Amino acid sequence: MTVETPAPKVSRRQQLVQIALEVLERDGFAHLSIGEVARLAGIKPPSLYKQFASKADIEVGLVEHGLQLMAAEFERCLEQMPPDTTPTDRLRRLLATFREFGLAHPQLYLLMNSKPFDEQQAASQMTHAAARMFIGTVSELLGPDAGEVAVPAIWTWAHGILSQEVVGRVRRPDATWEMLVETVASMRG
Repeated sequence: MTVETPAPKVSRRQQLVQIALEVLERDGFAHLSIGEVARLAGIKPPSLYKQFASKADIEVGLVEHGLQLMAAEFERCLEQMPPDTTPTDRLRRLLATFREFGLAHPQLYLLMNSKPFDEQQAASQMTHAAARMFIGTVSELLGPDAGEVAVPAIWTWAHGILSQEVVGRVRRPDATWEMLVETVASMRG
């Protein structure tokens, strides 16, 4: 007899974040409507405030959800790599996963990267699993001292390419991404 493990219980807040994600991807982050989230959830808008302090709090929930999704994708990518994958190919594959995430969730990606962080949020983002995997991959390629300047620069370059690609402004995206990988690889000391 097989005993099935029950799926983890999803909190009401997590359910509402999922609904907000549907609205976000359909309507765009500039048009994320609390009224529409409430309507799809089958509740009145004031009831949302039992789970969220404000629309900004919903956005924070969406960003955290996005980071969790990205971390899961990065983890899957790294787990599927053969042990003999070169550091350059590890970076290439991780950046491809980053790109696929942004293209699969364009509005979520834009929301995740559209507003400045306060110091606490910035510190939290840099210790998030997705950031740690990216930092580890770049450090493996460029050495442990790469973290302070090179990692943020490479992340910013990748973010710039993806942000422009999401809105249709990169004419040759594959070549542009490959140029990023090759340039970073050439920095290896």
